[in-house]
Order: sequence, then structure tokens, then C-alpha cells
Amino acid sequence: MKGVFQLGKLVAIFVLFSCSSSFEKMVLPKDLALVNQQSERDSVCFTCTHQVVVFYDFDKASFFPFSKDFLWTEFKEKFPEVGFIFYFSGQDREKLVRELEVLNFPYPGFHDPEFLFYQLNQLDTIQTTYNVMHCFHLKDGIFIKRAQIGMGEYFLEELEGILQPQEKEGNWRLRKIPIPYIR
Repeated sequence: MKGVFQLGKLVAIFVLFSCSSSFEKMVLPKDLALVNQQSERDSVCFTCTHQVVVFYDFDKASFFPFSKDFLWTEFKEKFPEVGFIFYFSGQDREKLVRELEVLNFPYPGFHDPEFLFYQLNQLDTIQTTYNVMHCFHLKDGIFIKRAQIGMGEYFLEELEGILQPQEKEGNWRLRKIPIPYIR
């Protein structure tokens, strides 16, 4: 009986330490050059409760994911309470500015030529088919789940589901979603 109790304590300690990093906040660098800012009011919301964070390496892929086919204007209009934060890694800043302007991309983004966001959040440890783009839903800066921005209608439903208010004891809150380990 004593051995079972000690084994239970050992398992509990292991689970506690292995899960602790899943509650770490993502590091969102703020001191990078901001591009595509159309007005003073058009800023990046680091204080929004819910955020969608996108990393994109434009040296390795086209700008197609930021075209109108992906419903960015609709997302901005329908979800003004969501902070969309974009980190564009690649060397040619002028190309980045030009491409986002041609696409009428409605959000500002950070030019991150040194892959700072990628390195600080250890994105190289995340298993993915295409390593040029990583998208995340965050709540209060903490990872909730991967964001499926490539599927416009599905992403719209995904956002609605995450932001769907539920009443519990008179308080409105975001729907609870299990937080997987991302590092």
C-alpha cells in the first residue's frame, strides 16, 4: 500500500512538471518595425483578451494567404475585439510593404527579418507540414489552439466557437478549451 502511495506521488509530480510549460505566455516582440499601418488607430492589440498570432516566412512562400480569398477584411469587421498580430519574417522589407499594399491587407504587421518571434517561441519544435506559417489562438497571451486561417469559412466558425460567451454563475467568459503542450 505504501508503494502505491509513493508511486501516486511520483506520477503527480511528473504530471505537474510536464504540464507547467503549457501555461507559459507566448513571447510577442513589440520592438520590431511595424508595416502596413494605414492610420494611427490601426494598431496592434497586445492587450486584447483574445488574439490570433500569425508567423509567416515570406522568403519561402508567396503572399497568397494574405489575399482577399482568405476573408481578412471580414474577420476585421466581424471580430474587432480580437487582436490579430502578424510577424512577417523575410529579408526584403520593401517587398513586404508592397505586397501587403497590393493585396489591400487590412492589418498592420511586424517585419521580423531576424526571426525573433520564431526563435523566442521555439517554433522549430512544433511538428507541422509547412514550416513557413504558424498560426495560434491565444487567450490572455496563453496558447489555446492552432488557428486554421487557411480555411476561411472554417476559421470563421472556429473564431465564433472560441468567442462564444457562456453564462456561468452570472459571469460571461470564453468557452473553456483544453490547452495542449506546444513546446
